[in-house]
Amino acid sequence: MKRNKTLSSLGEFGLIDFIKKNNTRPQKYHNVCIDIGDDCFCFKSERNSKYLVTTDILIENTHFKRQWSTPEQIGEKAVEVNVSDIASMGAAKPLYLFISLGIPKDTQESYVKRLFKSIKAACDKHGIHISGGDTVSSEFITVSITLIGMAFDGVITRNKAANNDLICVTGTFGDSGAGLDILQKSDIKTLKLFEKQLVKKHLLPQARIKTANLMAKNINITAMTDSSDGLFKSIELLTADNNQGACIDIEKIPVSKALRKFSGGDKKKLYSYALFGAEEFELVFTINPKDKPKLQRLVPQVSYIGTVNNTNGVKYFENGKKQKVEYCGFKHF
Repeated sequence: MKRNKTLSSLGEFGLIDFIKKNNTRPQKYHNVCIDIGDDCFCFKSERNSKYLVTTDILIENTHFKRQWSTPEQIGEKAVEVNVSDIASMGAAKPLYLFISLGIPKDTQESYVKRLFKSIKAACDKHGIHISGGDTVSSEFITVSITLIGMAFDGVITRNKAANNDLICVTGTFGDSGAGLDILQKSDIKTLKLFEKQLVKKHLLPQARIKTANLMAKNINITAMTDSSDGLFKSIELLTADNNQGACIDIEKIPVSKALRKFSGGDKKKLYSYALFGAEEFELVFTINPKDKPKLQRLVPQVSYIGTVNNTNGVKYFENGKKQKVEYCGFKHF
């Protein structure tokens, strides 16, 4: 007898591919610019204004635990992860936010008010208007946010990287993943300074919306995404959908002093966090090599970690020697 496969055999990205292939096809009157499969959905108005739509969900005991996350941290993070999706589309501004809350009945009133106030504060920071939503009773705290933004110029997608484009990143990688491990294994009351820095990156990520706007208005970015699913997966997303490949210099991936200290000189541990530690929300993007001098002047902190090529798959090198790297990041299913 043939056994039914579970969702684990399909996986998160397999499920997304299934939805994409079986989605209804937009008719011309829907004005769809970018369909399912990128960081945001995009449609245009009758006057050709382009609007971006994204949604993310945070669920207790999957994305956070109440014993180590305050309601303020949960609320701010819920907003920032959505703003990060808007940022990854280029020159854009988040505008309207819809929030649905699932809350256990025995939750203290003060906790819920603190959660909402933190969402409101994060929205105020980005000039976002809270425009509606829903509240329901649930077993665990669930924060689901849909964010609508407007694109000012051409929208940057994941799948337009060209052969020989440079692969670039903002910020450092691995801190959030290390911070999560620290929270899961340590007494947070006795953390060392560098451990607190890693934990903060996990609990309070910051969307790179200002940097995205600055670059997109001045540089021809050929493809872009954020690192919400980890750098390894982000690089794959920028190349696989375009039948491209890439060569990555592992030693060029930027990592923080705190992560180096936490890794204790163990390169395998360091690179594992840098590649597979998710929920960092840095920008991962590609440019034509001729634009590198201009980008260096505009945003000196950007790092250049590899190049796009016409080979299948992403290959990793350390000091010129090819390395075997297999995905070992978080899987929802």
